[in-house]
Amino acid sequence: MSSLLEEFKEYSRINGNYEDLTLNLFLTSASKTLENSGVRLPQDLYEVNENGIELYSLHRLAILTLASHYYENRQVASQNAQNIVPFSVQHMILQLKLVNINESSEI
Repeated sequence: MSSLLEEFKEYSRINGNYEDLTLNLFLTSASKTLENSGVRLPQDLYEVNENGIELYSLHRLAILTLASHYYENRQVASQNAQNIVPFSVQHMILQLKLVNINESSEI
């Protein structure tokens, strides 16, 4: 399975390696934002059960969406800047906070 960085570059349609350090910063910040919001992150975001179903795809999507938001809104903060967490990520956070990661492997 590809790394989260490679998946993020595909998700954001970014070519090359010259922004990898910054992109990793956005991915780490997005993961930390989820964690600080009360979402327990799994050890392996790419875990698949015996039926071939990805268990943590919503976690990955939340990280990718939020990291993409950080990437696209890098300007200095102002009253008009969109510095809030996007509604779609807020919605995912609420869902993920209700899930017990240890029980989700029984899907």
